[in-house]
Amino acid sequence: MNSADPGEPGPDFERAVQWLRQSRRVAVFSGAGISAESGIPTFRDTDGLWERFPPAEYAYWPGLLRKMLFRPGRLAEFLHAVLEPIAVARPNAAHHAIARLEKHTDTTVITQNVDGLHQEAGSLRVREVHGSFYKIVSLRGRFLRRIGKEDLTRVVERLGRARRGLFKRFRLLRAVRPLVGVGLVSVRRPSLVLFGDALAEPDWTWAQQDAESCDLMLVVGTSGVVWPAGLLPPRVLGRGGRVVTIDPHDQGAGQLWLCGPAGEVLPRLVDAAFGDSTAERRT
Repeated sequence: MNSADPGEPGPDFERAVQWLRQSRRVAVFSGAGISAESGIPTFRDTDGLWERFPPAEYAYWPGLLRKMLFRPGRLAEFLHAVLEPIAVARPNAAHHAIARLEKHTDTTVITQNVDGLHQEAGSLRVREVHGSFYKIVSLRGRFLRRIGKEDLTRVVERLGRARRGLFKRFRLLRAVRPLVGVGLVSVRRPSLVLFGDALAEPDWTWAQQDAESCDLMLVVGTSGVVWPAGLLPPRVLGRGGRVVTIDPHDQGAGQLWLCGPAGEVLPRLVDAAFGDSTAERRT
């Protein structure tokens, strides 16, 4: 496997352009790296959120409940650290390039991210296999409603106040009311997939079908170490499909590695493959 310098198009880049032109169905498999380019911190990097908030305490529903009961101020700090960057983030050039692919070929986004940036950029078919902060479900996962960015912004503002002063638990419960609460007929929560949870349905089933039917998978900003979502690129390879990794650090499982930030590589790749961004969708 070779890498292509994003500033110097090499044979791997040219081959990726050719593969993209030839593909009838493209699946884009995205992870935390693409959102990091919009300012959303990662969890797993050496300076990620798990360094400050151990996953054994904050990545499981029982652990979050214990924090609510015994350390509400600390839980407010964690939720604020997670939600504030999401509330202010905007899609970057990579998100927009992926959305632009839909004008040229049958494209599906499979994302491990929970920030809604692909949809905000204009992607229409997005499989959120780890759920979303914007989708509110019942305790058993039944869809209840969606919230907007303005709702999340209000939650963040209230969480900032809940971290300090008296009555932290009351302030915390009030802050997260759009996300979590007890209604007349059910408990509501975000459709997040935490450690030990099954992946979000029906998105996970659809994502597996996409991996079985695509000609080409673009792996963007994910090392593939989070399972079972990380099974998707090997599944594409196993049935004879093509996989291209776009990442500044990790070669991943792809046959080609385009080494560089997604916000630089992806727009150049789409432009090189299809030229005019206003072109009609291929049929």
